[in-house]
Amino acid sequence: MPVHLEHITQPTQQDWIDLGKIYTDAPQEWLTGASDIQASLQELLDQGEWLIAGRFNARLLGALKATKDGNTINLRHLCVRNVTIKRGVAHQMLHHMNKWADENGYTLVAKDVPGELATSLVSRGFTQDSPNFIRNPK
Repeated sequence: MPVHLEHITQPTQQDWIDLGKIYTDAPQEWLTGASDIQASLQELLDQGEWLIAGRFNARLLGALKATKDGNTINLRHLCVRNVTIKRGVAHQMLHHMNKWADENGYTLVAKDVPGELATSLVSRGFTQDSPNFIRNPK
């Protein structure tokens, strides 16, 4: 299942449906407190946060939020649709983020990392700096 990474700035109606499915089971503190998932994510986009998504066959399967601070990209709240968990979506998204960061000289800082992703981050060159994981460009 080849997943392609996209920076979503203006989600289509189908993207909103997919994002709703992705974030349905996310912890409530990951959302802004708006009335629904779409309103919450739109609020983040309006505040200048990035929404990075993994797409397969025209559908979004995973997403994460990101912010840029100089040469550092802060990654948070990586979430994958429940039906695609354990199919490599998150791992492919991280692979593509690493490649992009290396090409552009960015340091990646992963925050709010679910425990099941810690080993994967370390295997992809991140080092743990509790509670975050940091990866410098290669």
